Amino acid sequence: MSSNSPNNNIKIFSFLLLFFITNINGNPSNFFFSGYVNYTYISRLSDQSIINIPYRMAALNMENQSGNLLLNGSFVLEYHLREDAYFLGSSNPQDFIIDMRELYTTYTSNNFELRIGKQIHSWGNVDENSPVDNASALDYYYMFFGGIERKLATLSVGLDYFLGDVKINTVFSPLHSTNRIPLGDDDFPVRLPIYPDESEIFPISGVPYEGGIQSIFSTSIGEISASYFTGYDRTFNLTGVNVYGHGSDISFPYVDIVFGYRKTNVLGVGGTLISDWMTLRWDLGYFSTQDLNNTINRSSSFNPVYYDSLHFTYPLEEKAQYTQSTLQLETELPFDLNFSVQYFVHNVSDYSSDSLPIDQEINIPNLELDPEDITPFNFFTPGMGVPLAILTEQAAFMIMDRSFLNDQLKISYTAMLDVAKYSGVTGLAGSLNDIRLEYSIKEDLQGIVGLTKVNGSTNHPDGENYPFNRMEDFSHTRFELKYYF
Repeated sequence: MSSNSPNNNIKIFSFLLLFFITNINGNPSNFFFSGYVNYTYISRLSDQSIINIPYRMAALNMENQSGNLLLNGSFVLEYHLREDAYFLGSSNPQDFIIDMRELYTTYTSNNFELRIGKQIHSWGNVDENSPVDNASALDYYYMFFGGIERKLATLSVGLDYFLGDVKINTVFSPLHSTNRIPLGDDDFPVRLPIYPDESEIFPISGVPYEGGIQSIFSTSIGEISASYFTGYDRTFNLTGVNVYGHGSDISFPYVDIVFGYRKTNVLGVGGTLISDWMTLRWDLGYFSTQDLNNTINRSSSFNPVYYDSLHFTYPLEEKAQYTQSTLQLETELPFDLNFSVQYFVHNVSDYSSDSLPIDQEINIPNLELDPEDITPFNFFTPGMGVPLAILTEQAAFMIMDRSFLNDQLKISYTAMLDVAKYSGVTGLAGSLNDIRLEYSIKEDLQGIVGLTKVNGSTNHPDGENYPFNRMEDFSHTRFELKYYF
């Protein structure tokens, strides 16, 4: 039986649950748990078909404390909704996985807090779209969710040290954590320009450690923060091209597109300003990234018996500097209307690389670009920072919500607007609009109904490759029934 089988996952889950209950001193009064059970149904507006992307069907959060020690754990049941239930072939009837989201131990003292284990880290001052929030990778399936729901944990050490009004936070991990990117999933709306096979990714040499430090100074009117983080990118990049032949014969060459992960350093500053009528938040990140693969020599990833000789190798040795900034304003409008707006900017200030000697007559698999447009900068993708930078260089976000019936009903509106300027496009090129109703049916039972509409532009110079044009079919209705415990 596979180690990833549902039965094994259930055994692991049961063991961890038992471990929590009996941990430390065996006193059940120190054990606390909470969670939810959730049913979600998403269907397209275009034809009412199911959007078959995973969602978290259930979650269990647990903690056990004894003295200065605290053990935290978070486990979820991720489920894929089936479009049918036919099992005449070899289809696996099990459609879920158990994911250990977090499991870590915290030791606290008078002036510091030490955390060790699989954990999620959150940096920055603005909500969701902070360019300095790079200590944890992202799950793109949950990119449009808030808080830590969109993040992935990693085995790491975190230390918070308190010195008067200053908090110093350090993070270290010996592992390279990548984003979870749904490559080739037609139901997922966001796509990258290049889709590599696993065999095409060049491994990182040495120990791919990552870590950083953040300091936060608190005042009576807000906070000021500064940070530094270093590690390998969360998203792969094009690292070069190898050309193979059969012995000395190169009449029928094989072109191997090689991908890898750049080393990126991030300097960040930010702050929060609080007044009686509004809260202002901001974060700015400066990114310096470099492809350290100055050689990509290797055996052919395709038919190495026939393509047994490497004739040409062209590492890109890509270097770039870019900045990302997010400004956020929160206030309360008349009629008890909560209002929040964000403005995000991504800008590449410097870029250099070697060229790709691509012949138009050579077929390059998985590269959905016209050979005439194949220049490395055209498919440069930031490997750290705000994930929405792959959609646009400038975006505005607006959130409004209001509660009714003594907070039993909440109505919210969210908009993501592409405010970048494009040739031939007047006004907004693309937008995502979401209306959401949350109703407390009874204590701990909540019903949610939502409508999401994505609009693109027929005049955009990228045509169908414009991200918001590709996302239009993601317009959908959503129904959720959620029970909290």
